[in-house]
Amino acid sequence: MFDNMNPMYEDQIKESNRSSTPIASGILYLAVLLLMLLSSVLTTRLNTEGDRYYLYMFLLQLVTIGLPTVLYLIWQKRDIKYTLRLSKISAAEILLSIGLAVFGYGVIGIINLLWIFFLSQFGTPQTATIPPIETGRHYLMAILVIAATPAILEEFMFRGVIQRGYERVGRLASILFTGILFAFLHLSIVSIPAIIVMGILLCYIAYRSNSIWPSIIYHFVNNAIAVTFAYISNLLINLLPSDMVDIEGIEGMSNPLANIPPDQLRMLIIVWSAIGFISLILFGGCFAGFHMVTRGKQEGLPSVANVHKGKMTAVVLPLILAIAIIVFLLVFEVMEMVNPVPVL
Repeated sequence: MFDNMNPMYEDQIKESNRSSTPIASGILYLAVLLLMLLSSVLTTRLNTEGDRYYLYMFLLQLVTIGLPTVLYLIWQKRDIKYTLRLSKISAAEILLSIGLAVFGYGVIGIINLLWIFFLSQFGTPQTATIPPIETGRHYLMAILVIAATPAILEEFMFRGVIQRGYERVGRLASILFTGILFAFLHLSIVSIPAIIVMGILLCYIAYRSNSIWPSIIYHFVNNAIAVTFAYISNLLINLLPSDMVDIEGIEGMSNPLANIPPDQLRMLIIVWSAIGFISLILFGGCFAGFHMVTRGKQEGLPSVANVHKGKMTAVVLPLILAIAIIVFLLVFEVMEMVNPVPVL
């Protein structure tokens, strides 16, 4: 197969066969998307209150994200350690990954707030909400199901299989493209800008460290902060006298900016901007430190784009279909946001 081939190029081809391919990345992405859409239909018919919610979400993530990724790795007989970037990392990388997540949360928070404010000028954006976390037990379950499980499964899928596949067409392209695909799979117009930033960052630190563990740590800490804020908020609400709590306002938190007066909203943006600016400075310090401690860890990834010459239609077709479905869903969400259907 490798007769009359440049020895260096031959080594690159052999090395590339250890990991996923662009077409496999697209097929996996499409399969997960279809499973997620199917599960959303089933969710409306199930009772997912209390403990059942966490059990259901755990099993749902295993089936829609974990199972397709595992089946792909088994079916294609890929080098799991190489594809999933199961390389060791140092204590400094662990600490800096935590710092990036903590301070990055403040930066991403202001991006998300500004984007929601922008969308609110055209309609009522529907933000994703975490179910009420009222007990310490539910808090621990939420940490496991909402923070840890997606951090592991999504990182193996995106920063492992998908990003490895697109590295064949360029390292920078794989980082940007995988980060954008990661955001799109969340199927929410409200969260897209913030998650694109987060997704690209996760791709970069996985590539820079040549390991999946920093991105898993970042992803887990980010989600754990959101869960913790939701838990603390619920505790504070429960401490207030019942006559001071606006029940309708709490139940209507799908659009948190809807009932805030303009003056208070501007003040909120100013406060969050200050928090975001401070977070950005500290985030920059952690980023520079991470860049330094991971110097020289990047493998010389092969450039084998020519192997797929003449097969580009097959390579991009699954991905085009997946993106078309997502764009349709996002357009429908925007239409619903601008012209909400009245509840009877």
